[in-house]
Amino acid sequence: MAKHYLAVDLGASSGRTIVGTLEKGKLTLKEMNRFWNGPTQINGTLYWDFVHLFRNIQDGIALAKKEFGGGLVSMGIDTWGVDFGLVDKQGKLLGNPVNYRDSRTDGMPEKVFAAVGKETVFKQTGIQFMQLNTLYQLYALAQSGDTQYSQADKLLFVPDLLNYWLTGKMAANRTFASTSQFYNPVAKDWAFDLLRKLNIRTDLFAPFAESGTVLGDYQGLPVVNVGSHDTASAFAAVPVVESEQCAFLSSGTWSLLGTELPGPVINDDVLAANFTNEVGVCGTIRFLKNLSGLWIMQEIRRVWAEQGNDYTWDEMAEMAMRSTPFEFFINPGDDVFLAPGDMPARIQDYCERTGQKRPQECGQIVRAAYEGLALLYADTYDALEKLTGKKMDVLRIVGGGCQNKALSPFAASATGRKVVTGPIEATAIGNLIMQMLAMGDIASLDEGREIIRNSFAHETKTFHPQDAGAWQNGLAQWRSIVNTGV
Repeated sequence: MAKHYLAVDLGASSGRTIVGTLEKGKLTLKEMNRFWNGPTQINGTLYWDFVHLFRNIQDGIALAKKEFGGGLVSMGIDTWGVDFGLVDKQGKLLGNPVNYRDSRTDGMPEKVFAAVGKETVFKQTGIQFMQLNTLYQLYALAQSGDTQYSQADKLLFVPDLLNYWLTGKMAANRTFASTSQFYNPVAKDWAFDLLRKLNIRTDLFAPFAESGTVLGDYQGLPVVNVGSHDTASAFAAVPVVESEQCAFLSSGTWSLLGTELPGPVINDDVLAANFTNEVGVCGTIRFLKNLSGLWIMQEIRRVWAEQGNDYTWDEMAEMAMRSTPFEFFINPGDDVFLAPGDMPARIQDYCERTGQKRPQECGQIVRAAYEGLALLYADTYDALEKLTGKKMDVLRIVGGGCQNKALSPFAASATGRKVVTGPIEATAIGNLIMQMLAMGDIASLDEGREIIRNSFAHETKTFHPQDAGAWQNGLAQWRSIVNTGV
């Protein structure tokens, strides 16, 4: 008999609800609804629209119940990382959650390092330093005397807040908490000592509930605590086989490049390389680096559409592939590309600032962006192998970005590795697999990955490196510009 599970999958640019049907060892997907997600600026602050999100989640649940009725087994939520809502003693949300790209964290990392030292933060958390991390958001609130912060009874991360609204239960998920930079993956608890040294409240946090357990129910439907950080769900869905040494790349608005390890790696080399130890599902660690992803392309496309040139993704990829290679070099991870804005102009300015010519044509701009991403992957891949001591012959790319006609072949050529892409809806699929595990319908993550391999082989594409010498030269040029700025 077929069983149906509902995944609520919220990325940093869109959300969707998807029903996964497991029948005869194969999983099929059906989208219930898809909706916009993104920052809304009000009086200089970037917010998420949580009322809009929750309404669409409710609509998706209603559609799934209408179509699948009593065959619907469970549901689970995964989302983007680091962000949170503050609730009062009555459990009411004190204000709309703020987007991680908001400027309130400007200068906060430097203030934290001045107070406790960068090495202290890393030794207690093992997490990559990014201005958007929850630690710097909370420090900004504490330093400013924010009234919502002082009045709050609990801090609930984004998926935990949505789960609370559905079930009435407040609980934290380690896969998400580990992105905050105040979770200790060795102690498997909050980094209370670090928080105290920074005079950040330590009484705000909900108790942990493990991934793969049932939190409660919504209108009779069990709500499962899945790998609630979307990268945890995406990594769970990588159809790796046991004998394969491979790197994982979850490709979307962000690019998360790394591998799966049995425990955290926290040392001076990892600190210098700015890698991260995030908690995965089933006792694993996501050892990776958060990199800029298709955000830069999304902003280019948006700006050009507003100017009357509404290019499709395929048209932009074809522009890039037709343009002259290695003519312009950018680092998509530079802070100048973090916030929303005129990304084509920022690319032009970056090239000029670093002693290059100023790209003028659309094809030159998108080629610089796609090449920049691929070369960033290559640089990170080299560091990943050095830090883990593993030779990884395959790069597996999952998520919506794996469909990009330019980026996947560029990634193969830049890294000099075979690239295997798919599944496309990896975050939703990993979410579904953890629901099956919680409900006793599969016995292990390995069994879930076997189901994924059997179900989505038709989505798999393989790319091999091309023009190896040219890409190696391009990487050397890229590194010289990124490292010296000239």
